[in-house]
Amino acid sequence: MKPAEFQARVQTNARPIVVDVWAPWCGPCRTLSPRLDQVGEEYATQVDVWKINADAEPELVRSLGVRGIPTLILYRQGEEVARRTGLQSVEALHQLFDALVLDVAPAPQAGLSDATRWLRLLSGAALWAVAAFSGWPPVLLIVGAVIIFSGIYDRCPLWQAFTARLRGSPPAAAQ
Repeated sequence: MKPAEFQARVQTNARPIVVDVWAPWCGPCRTLSPRLDQVGEEYATQVDVWKINADAEPELVRSLGVRGIPTLILYRQGEEVARRTGLQSVEALHQLFDALVLDVAPAPQAGLSDATRWLRLLSGAALWAVAAFSGWPPVLLIVGAVIIFSGIYDRCPLWQAFTARLRGSPPAAAQ
């Protein structure tokens, strides 16, 4: 689908829309899909759910500004009202759908801003590269790797499962 065609469909759709940008090889996408189907069925008379395969529609995905998958884009009255990237729990999906139906702003997504994420990734990579190629103490390699990880930890399913176990709660994938 061409970006202009997609925008026209969004503008003329009478109900709120949740667009799921996914890919068949994406593990979190495969975990999110049944959850989204479940919640989508509960709101079937109030909210439309559209799925876009990122591999099949790369031009559309680029035009939407999607930089990570899975990504959910919420539209109301032809306008984007929210966006969520990463795996969502059933509870979080209910909150998003409720916000669309009740015509209220969804709660902001917790996590790092894109600027903070990129700053951590680039500064950690720079520190790691300097330590690796200049003969600086090897501990700086570890510090660089930790800084890099601090830029992506919130999207790492293994880290989410580990921290959930430490807190004694089930991981997001089990909710």
